[in-house]
Amino acid sequence: MFNFILKNIESFPNASFSENELIGISKSSFNDMKKQKCLTQLEYDFIKEPYMGDNIERFVRKENGRYFAYSTEEQGIEPIEIFKADLIRYQLSIPALFEKIRLANNIEGKFQEIKDGYFYVGYKLYDSFRVGFVFIPKLGNGQLVKFAGLQNLCKDDQVLVVFTPFTKIEDIVLNWTLSKCKITTTTLASTLDLKTFKLPIDDIIKEFVDDKGKIPALTKKEKTDYEKHNYQCQDIIEFLDEKAKYRNIKIKINDNKLDIPFSEAILFIFMAIKLKDNKEGYVSSQECEQESITQKKDEDSEEKISTTYLHNLVSKLSTKTLKNHASDGLIENLKHEKKYRISTHPLRIKAPNKNWLQEKYKELLEAVKAERKRRENWDKK
Repeated sequence: MFNFILKNIESFPNASFSENELIGISKSSFNDMKKQKCLTQLEYDFIKEPYMGDNIERFVRKENGRYFAYSTEEQGIEPIEIFKADLIRYQLSIPALFEKIRLANNIEGKFQEIKDGYFYVGYKLYDSFRVGFVFIPKLGNGQLVKFAGLQNLCKDDQVLVVFTPFTKIEDIVLNWTLSKCKITTTTLASTLDLKTFKLPIDDIIKEFVDDKGKIPALTKKEKTDYEKHNYQCQDIIEFLDEKAKYRNIKIKINDNKLDIPFSEAILFIFMAIKLKDNKEGYVSSQECEQESITQKKDEDSEEKISTTYLHNLVSKLSTKTLKNHASDGLIENLKHEKKYRISTHPLRIKAPNKNWLQEKYKELLEAVKAERKRRENWDKK
């Protein structure tokens, strides 16, 4: 049913469909899309507006509780009986659909209509470039000119992914020219998983990504440990001795460099040390309190300490700092036990030298403690 809708909006971007029409294709798909709010019910006044039946424009009249559609073109054409579900009309909600796509694929930026009925969906950041996403409901003629205009509009995006609804652009010369401009085209019909709203973005942009950012395959020894300890990710984490922002450290995850604030870095390094020590690598809130990574107020209960402080720190680290740089689930929560770990193999965590993690951990912990003391003294004034 979704593909049927996509195919129609290529010809008529504002195409609408009767409830009977959609249910006739797939009742389950209709119910799913309606529940997901990807279908919007239109306000259709069948008394005032024409009704299309058998490719003939008709007007509808209600007679003795039944609905009949009469031709507006020729008097000799017999009226047809229709049902209420034929008069309830729906339209694809492009903003609602792409809101779900954006959330499922961690696409940032503002969703907005940009020109000629085109939509800028947002962008994703990679180590050396930014990928922008555009949806074009109806492409029409003058394709190359329109794509060139998009590149001028989306100047901050080094790569552009242009989605059309259903029909793939098969023009070899056009696709070659677009590739040289770092623009690739694909269809929603062929790429979108409607159950999860996930897109295979890495596959879509693979021609523009070199091999250095790819995650290496697991070694035989690593595979054994993955089976035993059930690590969720295969990310490569490198701690770097490079200049970072004030009160930050620099790390690299799968060739993506980023800065981590001291307050989060001490927890991240502590989890790395624990993982290298015993391969399980889980840290508890009590351990973090004892290490002074987290700090309680005098009036806080032990139960509150064991939940709130560590959870907030982990949440900030995983949903903000590491977002778009690491795999989902790199920071793993051991459910019902309030413990966390870095969920990759310890051999995939690298540091400048053997003692670097321990030394940097002590250095940052002292810096964080000093900052806390400074703030406490300031609060007393």
